[in-house]
Amino acid sequence: MNDDQPRLPAVVWDMGGVIYRYFTEVLLEEAADRDWPLERIPFGPTGALPDDDYEAMTDGRIDEHDYLDVAHARLASVGVDVHIPSEIDWPDQARPTAIALLAALREAGHPQALLTNDATKWLGDRWWETWAPARYFDAIVDVAQIGVRKPAPEPYRAGARRLGLSGSDCLFVDDMVVNCRGADAVGMHSHHVDIREADASLQRLAARLQVEVAVG
Repeated sequence: MNDDQPRLPAVVWDMGGVIYRYFTEVLLEEAADRDWPLERIPFGPTGALPDDDYEAMTDGRIDEHDYLDVAHARLASVGVDVHIPSEIDWPDQARPTAIALLAALREAGHPQALLTNDATKWLGDRWWETWAPARYFDAIVDVAQIGVRKPAPEPYRAGARRLGLSGSDCLFVDDMVVNCRGADAVGMHSHHVDIREADASLQRLAARLQVEVAVG
C-alpha cells in the first residue's frame, strides 16, 4: 500500500471497522452478558480462534456479504439466532479515537469525505440525513447510490470528485486490505486500520497527518 506520504490535503474514510467497531468486536464483547459461547467458533480477528474467512474477506478472496452469511451460520451453530445488522445499536459503537481524529482534521482544515459500501444495509435508507458525524464531512458517498462497490474504481473516483480533487490528493482509510489496494489502483494513497489494534492504527494516521488525538 502507498503509505509513505506524511501529509495529504484530503482524507476519504470508510465507516464500518474504522469509525465504528466491527460487528464481531461488538458481539464478542457482549457474548458473556448474553451467555453466548462464541469462544467455540471462529468469529473475526479478535476472537479466540483464527478466522480464515475473515482473512479471506479483508484480502478480497470472498465478499463482505459472503462473510456476513458465514458469521450468521457460525452463530446458529452454537445456538445464537440473531440478525446481525439490526442487533447492534451503532451510534453507541463509534471509536472515540476515530471521532476525535475526524474533529481534529476538520479543525485543521483537511477536506474529508466518507465512502461506504454498506451503511444503507446497516443504518437504513437516507441514514446520512440524521447521522451525527456528518458534520465532519464535506462529502458523503454511499455506493448504494453508485451501483458498484469498493474495490471497483468508481466509488473512489466519486469520493475525490465530490471533494473537487484528484485521487492523488486523497488519503483513503479502510479496515480491509482489498479496499486499500483499490484506492492505490486509482492513484490514491491509503492507510490500513487493523481492527486488532484499531487505536494504534488511528494514532499512526494522526501522526501521518500531523495532528494529535487522545487514545480512545
